[in-house]
Amino acid sequence: MDWGLQGCLEPAIFLRFFNPKRGSFASYKFHFLMADTPKQKKGGIFGLLSLTKPRIFTAIALTAWVGLLLQKDFLAYGQWASWVILISTILASAGGAVFNHYLERETDQLMDRTKHRLLVASDPLMLKLSLGFGTFLSVAGHALCWALLGPVSAFWLFMGFFTYVVLYTMVFKHRSLWNVTVGSLSSAFAILAGNTAITGELTTPGIILALLSFFWNPVHFWNLNAFYQADYQAAGIPMLPPKIGANKTILLILAHILAMLACTVALWAYSDLQMVYLIGAVGLCLLLFAMNAQNLGKGTDKLFRRNFIFSNIYLLLLYGVIILDMVIYDYHP
Repeated sequence: MDWGLQGCLEPAIFLRFFNPKRGSFASYKFHFLMADTPKQKKGGIFGLLSLTKPRIFTAIALTAWVGLLLQKDFLAYGQWASWVILISTILASAGGAVFNHYLERETDQLMDRTKHRLLVASDPLMLKLSLGFGTFLSVAGHALCWALLGPVSAFWLFMGFFTYVVLYTMVFKHRSLWNVTVGSLSSAFAILAGNTAITGELTTPGIILALLSFFWNPVHFWNLNAFYQADYQAAGIPMLPPKIGANKTILLILAHILAMLACTVALWAYSDLQMVYLIGAVGLCLLLFAMNAQNLGKGTDKLFRRNFIFSNIYLLLLYGVIILDMVIYDYHP
């Protein structure tokens, strides 16, 4: 392996072992991969840290870092830029999560999945602390990105934050069936933040990967929405699966997976990624399609949950295939 690339991969190894929630494979499936699971409230510093949604900010930071991998001059500056984009993305994403908890605290008490969140029925002091904590994290993340990576990368990082906190949480989540589609832009913007971290310029592979992420998000969240549709209905949140039914939801999911497949092939065509990536990524996409197609005519909670979980695994494996291909073929964007 090229030593420059090996050094640049160190942040990914750090992220792999970052989350402390370890246990059996079943625990990994139903706790690490679920954005929210019923749990007891925690006070103090650990309570505040729980508001940052560590599982989600880890995934967003990894997503931004993979966007960086597809930038030219990565091997020359990648190790330094990798740590900066990871830390700034973690801070900004964690800050956005805290604001999401604060804004959704009244809705959260109506849902079994979220009624144990810290800010549900919290005292005024904790609410003020959470607002201050979220503001600090958000400002620190964006300031760090601006100072060390430049205004372009910071702009895309802010667009991801703004999309999640304002457009998704405050505007569309409680008003539109297409709230998930709007929210999907946030992860795409994270990739663009990483992709512009070194030169300030977007690359074609980075844009394609952002599109792939945009199409992946509804596949991921509509399976989750379908599984928890009673929760969303109880909270009065308009979600597509309860409105259009299981089969139409699955057909939309399959259409998005086909769009992901097109992006997968396009990423190979417009980059220097080789056959390890193409075979692995296409195979993963076809497996994701087959697993969701299996739920047509059934619409069972068991399969919706399984497909939600596998959508997480798919994304991790896709990034792994990209990294493996780069290592094997000494990739230079």
